[in-house]
Amino acid sequence: MNRTQSIRHIAAASLTSVVLLAGAASAQSTFIGTLANWVANPVQTIGDKQYTYLTQSGSWNSLELFTLSSNIPLNSNSLTVNGLSDYIGPFTLSFGYELLVTNTSNYFDSMSLSVTSTGTTTTVTKDIFDTFAAFSTGTVPGSGTWSLSLINSGSGSTVSLPPIQTVWVRDTITTSPSGSLLGVTNTVVQLPEPSSLALAGIGAGLGGAAYWRKRRLATIPT
Repeated sequence: MNRTQSIRHIAAASLTSVVLLAGAASAQSTFIGTLANWVANPVQTIGDKQYTYLTQSGSWNSLELFTLSSNIPLNSNSLTVNGLSDYIGPFTLSFGYELLVTNTSNYFDSMSLSVTSTGTTTTVTKDIFDTFAAFSTGTVPGSGTWSLSLINSGSGSTVSLPPIQTVWVRDTITTSPSGSLLGVTNTVVQLPEPSSLALAGIGAGLGGAAYWRKRRLATIPT
């Protein structure tokens, strides 16, 4: 194997290591459990996102499951509540929380809502507020600074946000007697992209290849 091939192999191996490292770190999850668990442990974190429980309404039966997840390549975090199929309509439930990005270099860019349901009719409204005062008084669905609403199943309902590092969110879930809800997912996207891990890995790989080449050249007789 000549020197050029060796350098290429080292660089390729370094980049492969970065890809594997980034893949392993591309997804994270935090299991909250029931709403009662969240009430007992109100501050939940994942990465640089902090979700703090604030309010609830309706008759929650402790069969629901809350989970936090992150998708690093997509620069997004999601709060999902599943296990809602055991709730028999009609019913109205709501939960509210504060969402904070702790890294002061980042800010929220958008929020989206996805719903999976069966039967008719299920309505989920997400109200996003820019102040706690507005959150406290805006209890009527659709009264948020920004609001999203989906009837029955759907995804892709998204609202763009101004550069902001804290939002207050309330989800209100309403079903008719024949409605059944499977799950609700709230997703937030932040900027700028936290790609420092991949960049650092690539830099280290290229730096290692350059060091190896310099060392090889120093040992070659002139």
